[in-house]
Amino acid sequence: MKPNRSSLSSQRAALLTLCLLPASHLLAQELELPSQEIVAAPTLEDDGYQAKRASTASKSSVALRDEAQSVQVVTPKTIEDYRVRSLDDAMKFVSGVSQSNTLGGTQDGFVKRGFGANADGSILRDGIRSSLSRNFSATTERVEVLKGPASLLYGALEPGGLINVTSKKPQYQWDTRIDAGSSSFGGGNLAVDVTGPIADSGLAFRLIAERQHEDYWRNFGTKENSLIAPSLSWEGERLRLNIAYEYKEYSTPVDRGTVIINSKPAKVSYKDRFGESWSKAEGIDELLTATAEYQLSDDWSTRLTYGWNNERYDYAEARPDPNGFNSPAGAMRRRSDGSEHDNQTQYLAWDWIGNSDLFGQPHDLLIGADTERVDNFRGDTWRGPAVGGFNIYNPVYGNLAAPSLLNPAQSDRSDELHSRSIYAKDNWHLNDQWILVLGGRYQRFEQLVEQGRGATYVRPTDRHDTTFLPFGGLVFQLNDQVAFYGNYSRSFVPNASDATTGQAFDPEEGRSYELGVKLDLPRGIGASLALFDIEKENVVVSNNNVSEAAGKVGSRGVELDISGRLSERWEVLGSYAYTDTEILDDPTNEGNELVNAARNIASLYITHHLDLPQQFGQWRLGGGARYVGERAGDNANTFWLDSYTVADAFISWDSQLLGEKTRLQLNVRNLFDERYYPSSGGNLRVAVGEPREVRLSASIEF
Repeated sequence: MKPNRSSLSSQRAALLTLCLLPASHLLAQELELPSQEIVAAPTLEDDGYQAKRASTASKSSVALRDEAQSVQVVTPKTIEDYRVRSLDDAMKFVSGVSQSNTLGGTQDGFVKRGFGANADGSILRDGIRSSLSRNFSATTERVEVLKGPASLLYGALEPGGLINVTSKKPQYQWDTRIDAGSSSFGGGNLAVDVTGPIADSGLAFRLIAERQHEDYWRNFGTKENSLIAPSLSWEGERLRLNIAYEYKEYSTPVDRGTVIINSKPAKVSYKDRFGESWSKAEGIDELLTATAEYQLSDDWSTRLTYGWNNERYDYAEARPDPNGFNSPAGAMRRRSDGSEHDNQTQYLAWDWIGNSDLFGQPHDLLIGADTERVDNFRGDTWRGPAVGGFNIYNPVYGNLAAPSLLNPAQSDRSDELHSRSIYAKDNWHLNDQWILVLGGRYQRFEQLVEQGRGATYVRPTDRHDTTFLPFGGLVFQLNDQVAFYGNYSRSFVPNASDATTGQAFDPEEGRSYELGVKLDLPRGIGASLALFDIEKENVVVSNNNVSEAAGKVGSRGVELDISGRLSERWEVLGSYAYTDTEILDDPTNEGNELVNAARNIASLYITHHLDLPQQFGQWRLGGGARYVGERAGDNANTFWLDSYTVADAFISWDSQLLGEKTRLQLNVRNLFDERYYPSSGGNLRVAVGEPREVRLSASIEF
């Protein structure tokens, strides 16, 4: 199966690149702006591993200590040192986040404060909800994680939080960087990143391209992608314009991992897959983001944001049949299942951001309106019969053909969510120490679900509804180094309709209380401690095949994050989270823990700058480990995934051997070759963690 593409689609990105520079010169001539005074955009301050500011919680750059919420940042330096190549890698450095079901390793999926799953809408790209399966790429600058309910500014979301992937922007100083890497699994990657101004027109461009082709670490399969991402900025005296496009073609194995036997992962070869060579996902990702920001006065600006992202992919897997697995003997029956998908998000927002004095006190205000349309479409859907002849202890491949049996009743599944909202947030400075944060969002949404062809067509959901989501918070800044905060917030997520009866349910609604303290110590150490309590209602549960929106689940816990410089030559990244989850109301699972939610997660990474003569270059050593505690494998708690500890290490050398900066770096992941199982999708779908990998990389910057 191949994605449904026109003959021109594979040339689209190259054509855009060829047109980009000429078009920019034409634009500059048409606007007749040969010598504009450039006003630099507000920047996000990072000091190595420590972030000072973030934009996700307020849609503009705000000091972390001024926010009445917990925000954690994976900085560019962290990404570079530890060769972060996916959101799974990035979340090693954030407290309270564990992996959820990743749909055979093809999608980002995370549990945040006990809640979350793949395709739950909690991954954003530059503040815009993403419909893409994988969201970390060569264009990623930093990753911000907003903890707790974030529906005030972003609408329908699980109450555990969101992950915002921030992209690299055009710069007004010339810079070219070439990166190459090689993996011990086989293969590697090559990337080019070029940015700079275009004469004195006020324009700046950036062009990022990457090609990756690596062998999959299990017994067969490859992971590959080709990416090109041009972007353009123009900055004048008051007006700032940005447009960015990203195009990626990819292919990745679909690997359902291993199975559970006697409440433990099967004792089989760690590298043997239970799928077939055709078990993979192939597709095309596209993103387009455009912003126009105008400075109305010294205190007020207005910003118009448009975002569109789309993923078209084919998915095929050899799915284990739950009724055809003989666990003692290892005999397994498998089905050829597959589907074609076309998922997209369209987003438009108009924000007013400013400072105003009311009642003699300063207010930092955000007032906005947005409209969003999320369309997920599953076209041709194949569901094959169960076929035997496979044994997990002695796998023989080739006896199961690729998906070919079309299922009309499961095809043409369309899930649409359209929403229109108005929202406001006020950081009210009562005095030099107290900040009162008030906000609210009024949202009207429409939910439509259709499925099937011909006589099998049904429309199980056609719903219109409204909701109001309040937010209240308080910040007390004891001094320049210590700030206390607390907040109350709510969230909502529309429920899907019942697949059997077609009954539509009220949206899931969450509420959260949070208290915390943030430290910004003079030596360069930042730390935060948060206590939280979350409940979510209207969770759809099933009893004797009858569904009802009567469930309630909860989580409560404590999170600690620390980052920054211990001294001139020592840097640290550390985190700890204790999360207690419970199913509070359910016909069969009441009192159980939530799936994939670890009670204890901890990490500690330390980096040392070696004190060597300058002529030998700059040498840095770093390493550490992450511990993830025991997790429930399903909501029924019929089996558990064991705790694990995975260590990583790196050594890097920076010099001016070639260009302004030359870097050679060696990274070792899973240093002690730990066998571990990071997440579960059920007893026949348990993810298998990657073994030791050695990655050698080199970069030149000039």
